[in-house]
Amino acid sequence: MKNEEAFNNKESVETRPQLWTANYTLVWFSTLILFLAFTSMTPTLPIYMEQFGAIAGAAGFPMAALTIGAVLSRPFAGWGLDLYGRKSVFWAGIILFLLPSVAYIGMVEATFLIALRFIQGIGWGFCNTAVNTVASDNIPSHRVGEGMGLFTLTSSIAMLAGPALGLWVVDNHSFPLFFAASSIIIIISAVPMLFIKYQLVEKKMQRPKPVLMDKDGLKPALVVLLYCLSSSSAFSFVPVYAIAQGVPTTWVFFTSFPISSIITRPFFGRLLDKKGRKGYNLVVIMGIIAQILAMLVLARTSSTAHLILGGFFFGIGFGAIQLAMFSETIRRVAAHKRGAANATFWTAFDLGIALGSILWGLVAAMWGYYLMFHLTIIFAFAALLVYFFFTPRSFSDRSANR
Repeated sequence: MKNEEAFNNKESVETRPQLWTANYTLVWFSTLILFLAFTSMTPTLPIYMEQFGAIAGAAGFPMAALTIGAVLSRPFAGWGLDLYGRKSVFWAGIILFLLPSVAYIGMVEATFLIALRFIQGIGWGFCNTAVNTVASDNIPSHRVGEGMGLFTLTSSIAMLAGPALGLWVVDNHSFPLFFAASSIIIIISAVPMLFIKYQLVEKKMQRPKPVLMDKDGLKPALVVLLYCLSSSSAFSFVPVYAIAQGVPTTWVFFTSFPISSIITRPFFGRLLDKKGRKGYNLVVIMGIIAQILAMLVLARTSSTAHLILGGFFFGIGFGAIQLAMFSETIRRVAAHKRGAANATFWTAFDLGIALGSILWGLVAAMWGYYLMFHLTIIFAFAALLVYFFFTPRSFSDRSANR
């Protein structure tokens, strides 16, 4: 009861702890640069597979391989973060993420690229989980919403700039130059992490085996899993559906949704901190409503305006749910279990995107995209129900876990 009261109390301006510390700033810029490298490969590798691969219909295989690698590695990443510390897990991950990118410079054959992309997924699972955990280590407990709102801007900014930069290099120069540039960007992303002062791991809290699903982070993970099952339809099928509807300007969707996410995340973060539990409830409700509106608009795509409006609502929903559930994970989980909880959260995120892409592909093949976009709303409602009505015993409020 006292914890809940403390969580709902507003913090005075005079006692507000500093957010932009040296550690937080360093990990923020490191993550932004790392995401630029990651997002630049998302649209370019399918093109590479189409032009140089001998496997029909394999354009999506690199992303699938990366997702599988990340999902399999994240539980071990979380375990390692809590057992061996943040530093060793990050550097193991960045090396595994970098080496395949360097190998791509030699223009490897399609099957070898898919295998390398799996290894890169393992590296991504390690380094991505690590930077998120380092960031959460350095956010004051009473500014979690604001801190995570600003930190998760890194992914939104990268989604806005990375794909465009990658496609520009490939279109105007060559794939070897693109892969060389992405390798250099990955190396640059690691430089700020050399100067981080990492949180020490308490030896008494070591656990003997990897935790596949941290029970204290179960509820936000389930919410984000269901939400991603819904939102994956837009990531995977908006371009195909829009072109089929005679609207080739699909890039406006992938521009409008990061912009709306960038604009709203800081506001949502402050709302989480100022309003406490009511703030979390409001942000989740607004996020689900925005997701539903996005799906309804995208289902009716017949012009560029639909893509812009759909992207606008989608960015609001995506930013709200990801931020609220990630902040909830950090707020509820003790510091010595934060690595495992972050791994649980991002595993749920990856699984939702991957499984949703498969599910909605089958649905669209049977009943068409119009019905598919409407059916995704079911999972958005399910996420809302889980958030408000699912309360496992272990999910007790822990606002003071630092």
